[in-house]
Amino acid sequence: MHFLHSALLLAALPLATSAAPRPLTARETRNLSALTKLVGDAKYFYPNRHTARLSWETVLVRSIPAVRRARTDVALTRTLDSLLRPLAPEIRLSLPNSPTAPAALATMGTGPYYFWEHHSLGQDKTGLPVARLMLRLAGIPYASTIRAASGAVADSLFPSGQRRYTAALTDSMRLELPLVLTEAQYRRRLSYRLGRRVRRLSAATPEQRLATVMLTWNILQHFYPYRAVLERAQWEAVLPAALQQAAQAATEAELLAACRTLLAHLPDRHVAIGPKTRTGLRIVDPPWALQLVLVEDQVVVRQIPAALQPAVARGTVLTHVNGQSVGFIIDTLQTHIPATSPAVARQLAAEQLLTNLTTRAPAATFTLRDSLGHSTIARWPFRQLRGSLYNQAPPVQELVPGLVYVDAARLRYPDFERALPQLQAAQGLVIDVRQRPHYDLLRILPHFTQQPLLTDSLAMPLLRQPAFSQAEFEGEKSARKLPQLPFIAAPKVFLVGPHTYSYGETIAELVRRHQLGLLLGQTTGGTNGEMNFAAIGRAYLLSWTGRRVVSRGGSYQGEGITPDEAVTPTLRQVAAGRDAEIERAVELLQKNQRPN
Repeated sequence: MHFLHSALLLAALPLATSAAPRPLTARETRNLSALTKLVGDAKYFYPNRHTARLSWETVLVRSIPAVRRARTDVALTRTLDSLLRPLAPEIRLSLPNSPTAPAALATMGTGPYYFWEHHSLGQDKTGLPVARLMLRLAGIPYASTIRAASGAVADSLFPSGQRRYTAALTDSMRLELPLVLTEAQYRRRLSYRLGRRVRRLSAATPEQRLATVMLTWNILQHFYPYRAVLERAQWEAVLPAALQQAAQAATEAELLAACRTLLAHLPDRHVAIGPKTRTGLRIVDPPWALQLVLVEDQVVVRQIPAALQPAVARGTVLTHVNGQSVGFIIDTLQTHIPATSPAVARQLAAEQLLTNLTTRAPAATFTLRDSLGHSTIARWPFRQLRGSLYNQAPPVQELVPGLVYVDAARLRYPDFERALPQLQAAQGLVIDVRQRPHYDLLRILPHFTQQPLLTDSLAMPLLRQPAFSQAEFEGEKSARKLPQLPFIAAPKVFLVGPHTYSYGETIAELVRRHQLGLLLGQTTGGTNGEMNFAAIGRAYLLSWTGRRVVSRGGSYQGEGITPDEAVTPTLRQVAAGRDAEIERAVELLQKNQRPN
């Protein structure tokens, strides 16, 4: 189709429709999956300077209705070609046995030649000023640029056969995308008129809901660095179900549920999506004074606000919220939570239950069952269930004579220095890493060893082709931590669990590899690396792991680090206010079972 005709067709398409949500047919799902892949490849890897400035939200919202209407692969190919060729003129779509002109291939001369170069993803950060500043201050150089190079350099980076990317959009349709353009192709103006832009995606129309899922899927498809984890998640195979769920969503909550269900296929705790704030930051609420945990497959009260005592006791079982079975609520929530296993996702869902409920109403009605089997019903405003960050116990405490507990989440180096006499005299240390430890812990660990500690290194993906094809990794040297005096010789037990991830897993891996102590508790979260952020349609904030960890002790991404001794709390322990992991650590240290 002639470019001008194509451009007029794209501009003439309606910006949005007001049709009520309806399921996608199998044909529509197939068509939209192809559109998703095509747009991702073109958006991030077609190196025309005008294509790079497109509003892809607008492209998708305008394209989706026509793509849904295509009834055959031949019609789909023509539709996609007519919609996308004006935006990326050298791309080619083809079906078996159909004549098509090959994609334009830049003949290497002196240059300059142009191609995309991504250090993870530096794009899609409009409206995230604070996130950009934080990444810059942390020295994390995420960047996306169209690079100019001489013919010799371009030829070395794209040897013969690699300057054109080919991919299957369906089982019959193939894409050919030039990755390297001449200067004339790079500067070529596009024959399109998008008309009124989509400034901000929302859940208002099916097109915008589908576009949100498409853009989200593509970022993980092209920029998630743990490719084995992505393959185990069958990332391409889960796209159709996500599109179907988004098509039937009627509210923003249902749209976010569709996105979270998609992302939960990746067992990565960095992966999350939510409404974008003005600064791009998420506000962290105070902790809950009413703490719920999953014990023996029941949601149990572990901690109670003073205002609810003695009416509610530890070990009380929560059975219903607003008349709905807690089991049913947890079943739903766990499908939205990335975790190393369904059992861990269910455990996290129980802990996040109150946070989820606050998005629906300011109060809720709770049905609780005590140890005698008696049920009571109470209605509580959520503000009454909040705790405080103040008046917490000191980070270093004696558990029993000779054994000292260290809360790594709150321990600063000055606290450690003040506690040195107590730590040096201790016969054993219990170091709690079940919540994210403070960064000063890396300054403290050298006091626990007489040998240098070598941390894991980080690797930045360098991408010039879609889906990590021919990807390179630029590594950072691991830090060498020399032993520090005084040396704390007491045997040590490190407590770990599902919330031990990211920096916490860096600590757990160091402890195991350098034999600093025993790991006790539950399997860690299986997530490490540096986070990256993107704004989806200026409306939603997506986070994921952008830079991967190269572990010296073997990869644990998506699986976690298994403790040396597993401990699972019982209902009796929770009801008695006892910490199962601390109890077992004390038993081991009292028996003087020095960690290996």
